[in-house]
Amino acid sequence: MQDDKLFGVKSAYGQLILLVFLPIVILAMVGSYLVMTETRRAILSEQDTMAQAALVRYEAIVRPLLEDIKRQSALDNQVAQMATDALLQPIVPHEVMTNGKVQTDNWFAQLQQSGSQHVLRVAVMDGIGQVLFSTGAQADLSWGKFDLQSRQIARVPTPVGMAYGKSFVFENKRYWLVVDMDSTPLTISSYRVALALTITGLTTILLLLLILNIYSKRWIAPIYEMRLYLQKLNAHNLSKVPPLKADGEFALLKDDFVCAIERLESSFSELKNHAEETERDLQQAFDEMEMQNISIRNARDAAISTSQAKSAFLANISHELRTPLNSIDGFINLLARKAKLTGEQNLYVQTIKKSSAHLLALVNDVLDFSKMEAGKLVLDSHDFDLYATVYDVVDMLSPAALEKRLRLAVLFYDDVPTQVVGDSLRVKQILTNLVGNAIKFTDSGGVVVRVSLADKANFLRIEIEDSGKGVSESDKAQLFVSFGQGDLSVTRRYGGTGLGLVICKQLTTMMGGSIGFFDNRSENIANAGATFWFEMPSGVLEHDVALSGSGVPIPAQMPEQILVWINHAPALQVLKASLLASKTQLTVAIGLADLLEKLDKNDANYDWVIVDNFGQDAAKDDVGAILRQIRQRYRGSLASYGYQVGINEQLLERYQTHALHEPMDRRQLYALLSNQSQILMTNTRQAKFVGRRVLAVDDHLPNLLVLDALLGELGIEVVTASSGFDAIEKMTQSITGAIAPIDMVFMDIQMPRMSGLEATIEIRKIEQAHLSEPVPIVALTAHGLADEKLRMVSSGLDDYISKPIGEVQLAQTLQKWLNRSGAETELPTMLSSQPVMLAEISAVQVSSKSASIETAEQLPDVDWADALERSANKPELAKKLLEMMIDGADGDRQALERAWADRDRATLAQIAHRMVGATRYAGVPRMRAATELFEQKCRADIAAVSASQFIAMRPAYRALIDALDALQAVQIDVVIGRYQGEGLG
Repeated sequence: MQDDKLFGVKSAYGQLILLVFLPIVILAMVGSYLVMTETRRAILSEQDTMAQAALVRYEAIVRPLLEDIKRQSALDNQVAQMATDALLQPIVPHEVMTNGKVQTDNWFAQLQQSGSQHVLRVAVMDGIGQVLFSTGAQADLSWGKFDLQSRQIARVPTPVGMAYGKSFVFENKRYWLVVDMDSTPLTISSYRVALALTITGLTTILLLLLILNIYSKRWIAPIYEMRLYLQKLNAHNLSKVPPLKADGEFALLKDDFVCAIERLESSFSELKNHAEETERDLQQAFDEMEMQNISIRNARDAAISTSQAKSAFLANISHELRTPLNSIDGFINLLARKAKLTGEQNLYVQTIKKSSAHLLALVNDVLDFSKMEAGKLVLDSHDFDLYATVYDVVDMLSPAALEKRLRLAVLFYDDVPTQVVGDSLRVKQILTNLVGNAIKFTDSGGVVVRVSLADKANFLRIEIEDSGKGVSESDKAQLFVSFGQGDLSVTRRYGGTGLGLVICKQLTTMMGGSIGFFDNRSENIANAGATFWFEMPSGVLEHDVALSGSGVPIPAQMPEQILVWINHAPALQVLKASLLASKTQLTVAIGLADLLEKLDKNDANYDWVIVDNFGQDAAKDDVGAILRQIRQRYRGSLASYGYQVGINEQLLERYQTHALHEPMDRRQLYALLSNQSQILMTNTRQAKFVGRRVLAVDDHLPNLLVLDALLGELGIEVVTASSGFDAIEKMTQSITGAIAPIDMVFMDIQMPRMSGLEATIEIRKIEQAHLSEPVPIVALTAHGLADEKLRMVSSGLDDYISKPIGEVQLAQTLQKWLNRSGAETELPTMLSSQPVMLAEISAVQVSSKSASIETAEQLPDVDWADALERSANKPELAKKLLEMMIDGADGDRQALERAWADRDRATLAQIAHRMVGATRYAGVPRMRAATELFEQKCRADIAAVSASQFIAMRPAYRALIDALDALQAVQIDVVIGRYQGEGLG
């Protein structure tokens, strides 16, 4: 390996051989070849010249000889034969052949005298190549092959030498004179030149090698000796002098090298001493860092504890806020349904409802943001109706648009699939934030929501365009930033936490999509406003969209002529697109005068007339006056287009006018035009789940009664089980076919003897053993910690719902899990119109309350309005639940006293949890607050059973006992009578 490096191409030896030795050797070989070639060419040229000269001389001799031969042709054959034999003898003196007249010795003498030492033999041939006579050495051997038609021949190899020839004509006959030249001089000359070149080349190579050896010893060898020394150099032999044998410049270099090594040794010694000192300092620093690490770990533990306390506080306070807000929302809905409110009262109710929804949305934003930061927010994936989802959001936000006198429209393009796959609640959350912001920051004009296909395959694009102030360059940097808003005045004027866009961005990223915005003026789209957009995967392939189609189907029965007057271009665009595939002819009026004029001219041909209820003609015209003028001219079907909360139902009833709600929805439009808009949804809701069987599992009878009542309203057959063992038995019978199949299970989690999680695990094992399709099991519990849903799902549960379950949430849960096999059924209008996103936006409900004892004591023992709301407005059920609570109060007290005496903290927590679940469905505010507080105290440290711990829990325990005693003294009929006497029932 070392030799390879020594003579490698990149080494000095290798480059010396490659650049000096090899080029010289190659040049010498090329020169030798050229010399040999030129020498041979010169010798051959000289031979050619001598051969041509000999042919010229011999031709002059041969012609007379041929004349003599012809003259003797008259002689007899014997004499001629003798003469011929004599000619074929060598050119030497021989006997003379005569016939008395002619003597031929003179001719042979002339050939001999004219001969050259390089001519070995001579021959004369006839035209066909037959030898007439020849002379010289080995004249009988072959003369070689040559072209008889040519005039001359040259350098024809023969066994004797090299033949040259020349043709001539004698008495009209063609003859050849051929001489054979000696090639020996050519060969000898070549050998001489080769020998001289070889000697010269060897001498040159030897001299070159000698020079290279001297050069390498003088320059290259010292370099390699230095390299070997450096390769062996280490910290232990720095003082060793390199053994270099050199003189001249290398001797000076050696001296400099030795000086450098000495300085390096000195520096290394200093560095070694400094390293030892640094090591001692580092050891001391490490000891100090270890002490600091201990302090840091303690601080980290404290920070983690603080973070957990913050999360617990956030969960508790959000739960505290949600509970009264849900109650406020429930009472407002109840008040709106039960009481006939005046216009002013209805305005107050809507204002309260809007404020509570806004506050609840802020709570949800803070919760979602905290879950995103912790990485615990998980998206769901299911089939849902995108068309219904979009209209649910805009319908929910339409009161805010009406309050600011803004127009609202949805452009849902026909090529967009309505059935998509994703998380519908999160899509609603994004839409609610973006549309809500558009309404919030727009003072005049309107908001348009566009739903179209994105440029990216299988992606949807939803744009929200407003006509507000737009987005300035300074505001752009604050968007999509936590707690960031356009300017300081935004918070004061519009409110909000600044988390909405951040949550939207993180949600779209989790979906695999993107979100952005642009200013309408900078993009030359409009003179004012901004457009926010987001893209998300549809979850539906293109060919599936083509097969399933999109949009809302058009009814078979549609009117032929419609006259419309709506002062909103996007709404007209939606109306025209909705009627494009039908045979309906649409006539558009440009104003009230134009509308009345068209009715005066021809009112009989219009099947429907649609007028704008949203401040016609600069918001100065009276809606009643407009409807009155129309009814004076037209008696057919009439519809008023406007926001649902802004339409005066009494006015519409007076003028026999139908309501067409803004923003325009194709479903309502088709139902209106086909005379189906007044069909109630109750039968639809019941028919949707008729024939389904649901197993309700709970250890507390009031909870089962509430579930039975709520599910029964939806046409569901309810099977009840009071424990986990009963649930396993009922599910085993269903799986084996002993009873009718059960389609879904509502499972309470904390039950005595066997919890809901343990029962679920056993049910899943039975399903696997029988190869049965898993039945959806939904958890029902009064508490929901941050990681509880993941733990429950891993145990086999499919979903999680916190008590108390409402009518809307129950219907959505049933729709989600009972309609999985087919297309998702549209929610009923009276359900989908509720602000579902506000109450169920979080996938996991937060933990228990943190109400104080003083607060619990101030609450009423029985609240009949609360009882009605929690029992789905069923007085009989509400009364029965209250009576069961009162009847069971004494037993609950005795159980609590026994566990308290035994200091059994786990049993106390279990009893309190069961009571919490019961109070969630009954109108007992004081009992509910007391049980939740006591359970919280019990579960704070369930393993601590010391006397001091029970002393700390005693106030909460006494508050619960007092609440039980107070509840036993309540007379239900008196409470109900007082409530009805105040005009609230």
